[in-house]
Amino acid sequence: MEKENKNILIGASAALLTFAGAVWVKKQIPLSPKIPVVDENTVLLFQRSYSPFCVKVAKYFDYKGIPYRTVNVIPVLHKKFVKEYSGQELIPFIKYKGRILHDSTAIIKYFEEVKPEPSLLFKDESELNKEILLLEDWADESFVPPFTKLALIYMHEHPEVIAESDDYNMGISLVDNNKEKVAPFITKMQLDKYGVNLSDKDSLKKKVRSHLDLLSNKLENKEFLVGDRLTLADITVASHLTIAQRIPYIYEDDLYSNIFEWQKKIFNASKRRLTANIK
Repeated sequence: MEKENKNILIGASAALLTFAGAVWVKKQIPLSPKIPVVDENTVLLFQRSYSPFCVKVAKYFDYKGIPYRTVNVIPVLHKKFVKEYSGQELIPFIKYKGRILHDSTAIIKYFEEVKPEPSLLFKDESELNKEILLLEDWADESFVPPFTKLALIYMHEHPEVIAESDDYNMGISLVDNNKEKVAPFITKMQLDKYGVNLSDKDSLKKKVRSHLDLLSNKLENKEFLVGDRLTLADITVASHLTIAQRIPYIYEDDLYSNIFEWQKKIFNASKRRLTANIK
């Protein structure tokens, strides 16, 4: 009986500590992000700053001159908020005039109709536009995944990357001050989520290098991927290269210096414009 009572006491104490911990965390940081008050012409972009898809949408808004404010969403901690607020679980998503839109391609397609100028497609050039959209789809669906997986492996092997970056701050001092210790657990969860094994490293390195070789050939003696001016293909690929920049032995490889120089030029060409008039 004494042993049984002791086990009950231990169980009750553990439950109390768990509850107290949950209350402490909730007091430390809200389980939803702080959402700024904006006028009806300003877009709210719910993002993770390190997501290439979020960079893509932000760079698109910058080039078009569409006013927006970002809301940083913390993985896991804000999962319930995202589901309840947007009705789905994907990042990025936006809120504009009471309307929720998610998926970077869908967001851009909507604003291309709302604010067609300056256009990121060509007028009366269906073949060129087809190529632009094919490159966007390739970048989204084929280019990003192996880079993401390889970046996760790199971060798992180098937890100091997470510890030194503000991108992974939870807003809880106890956690943020000990990120290097919890980093392996964070990256292990992400590796499991994407179905990545550490043994995949060599095959992923080959895959990302083949993508960069293909891109390098595509850009040979060219300023833009399609045609003679900036298009959606350029903004998409340049944005997705941000994930490659999280892998030093790829980003710092002289073989690909021309690609990252091109990326800088595209980002410079898509700097923030004067605020646009949108419907």
